[in-house]
Amino acid sequence: MAVGDREPRSSAVRGESGPDRTTAAPVGEAPGPTVTTTAPAPPSTMAPTAAVGLPLPGCPPPPPKPGTGPPAAPFVPPRLVPEVALPAAAPAPTVSNSLRPLEGKGMWIWKTLQTENGDVDAVVARATAAGLRQVWVRVGDSRDGFYAADYLSRLVPKAHRAGLAVIGWGFPFLHDPVSDAAWSTEAVQWRGPGGSRLDGFSPDIELSSEGVLLTERRITVYLGIVRPAAGDMTLIATVYRATEARWTGTYPYRAIAPYVDAFAPMIYWGCVEPGNAAQESIARLATLKPVHVIGQGYDAGPEGGRTGPPSGDETVRFLDVAQRNGAVGASFWVWQSMPGEQWSALSAFPWTQPTRPKQ
Repeated sequence: MAVGDREPRSSAVRGESGPDRTTAAPVGEAPGPTVTTTAPAPPSTMAPTAAVGLPLPGCPPPPPKPGTGPPAAPFVPPRLVPEVALPAAAPAPTVSNSLRPLEGKGMWIWKTLQTENGDVDAVVARATAAGLRQVWVRVGDSRDGFYAADYLSRLVPKAHRAGLAVIGWGFPFLHDPVSDAAWSTEAVQWRGPGGSRLDGFSPDIELSSEGVLLTERRITVYLGIVRPAAGDMTLIATVYRATEARWTGTYPYRAIAPYVDAFAPMIYWGCVEPGNAAQESIARLATLKPVHVIGQGYDAGPEGGRTGPPSGDETVRFLDVAQRNGAVGASFWVWQSMPGEQWSALSAFPWTQPTRPKQ
């Protein structure tokens, strides 16, 4: 995710900086062991999709053009609170909230003015026509705080009348986790017309490549404040794809898990087979919490990755493997740049929800 601005000036796209997001990584970043989750996907009448042949179109990415230089430095919030000055993290609660807002298909909204020209009626109409169950809307960050009240006041009541959940997301840079928790609390406690509110909230938990100061203590201090403030609202951690290196390394999936109801890994498969990429993260993260996967719906070429957006076949393969491996749902980054072929594939895919116990 691009983290600096609510309507960023750079062309950078959301998500994981680093070679395994968009470059040709070996498919042999082997998936973890097969995991039986507490809510497996239902049997499907559709035949399983075959793996998409490699190399994918646009792979490997071309070498950088001479003179392009390094990307612009990410925004760094001015206030840094040393870890020794942070309060102790509150213990994680035992409550588990509903996963219903995460079920089925969804799309992410980053630049609201570039998403159906800011027309919330058009957003709701396109979402329902595509069979979506939720939209994910950027609502705040460490620099500007919670800034989406006006847009949410226009969108949320209409989305709810159409049967759509609205999940807010934003960027805690974690330089000051308590301050980040304050604007996040504003978001989860926001109330709009008729008492409407968000159906879920998701902090996008990035790394230093995006200007974020992620440590286990900082993220647990932040979540320890936001979790009780959210009450019965579904809390989702947007996290990096659970590759072998991150799963066995320092990315704090296990520290995050007790505070959230689900994980939403950013599975931007680039030059990796999309089904393998989906299964890998689901198998690992489902040992901790339910999983809603986020797929690639953009052209990574402008940031030095694979040239061209994923195909419709890749999109179907990603969705099919995600559903068969027990994902609660699947969404795509990002609304304003996903091409028509992917929209058509997403719309046509028949995501069937498993029967879940009432929560």
